[in-house]
Amino acid sequence: MIDRFNRWWETRAARERWLFGIAGGLAALVLAWLLIVRPIDLLRESAKARHDSAVIALGRVEARLAEIETFTARPPMAAEGRVSDIVMAEAVRVGFNTAQTEPAGTNGVRVIIAAARPQTFFAWVADLEGRLGLDVDALTARPNADETLTVDVTFRRGQG
Repeated sequence: MIDRFNRWWETRAARERWLFGIAGGLAALVLAWLLIVRPIDLLRESAKARHDSAVIALGRVEARLAEIETFTARPPMAAEGRVSDIVMAEAVRVGFNTAQTEPAGTNGVRVIIAAARPQTFFAWVADLEGRLGLDVDALTARPNADETLTVDVTFRRGQG
């Protein structure tokens, strides 16, 4: 086979040999680009994207850790006043203006909210538990047709 190629090569003129040599060199450059340089570049870009997402995740974790450390460093303050007034004021502050409240014994309040976004509601409950020391005595949540919840929750003054 090599002998056959050599005979074919000898039948070519010097000009054609130069042309085939240049074409072979260009083909080698293209193959080197496609098989070596481009995959390395794609791996580098992928590693950079993974690094960027890891840096963002680390920032979120560090922020949450700072919040947890701040929370554990200061005990929840005791809620001053009637529980129903405190909970209603906090509900209005968060945006639950249509919340209905009714007393539940001497130390608690029942809150009914017709439409609350789940994330907002449960963040509000966690805030009341953590910041004001109120405990959830009972909780019923039913889904509405519009991705909100109808919520019936009873808070009691914390035992702390």
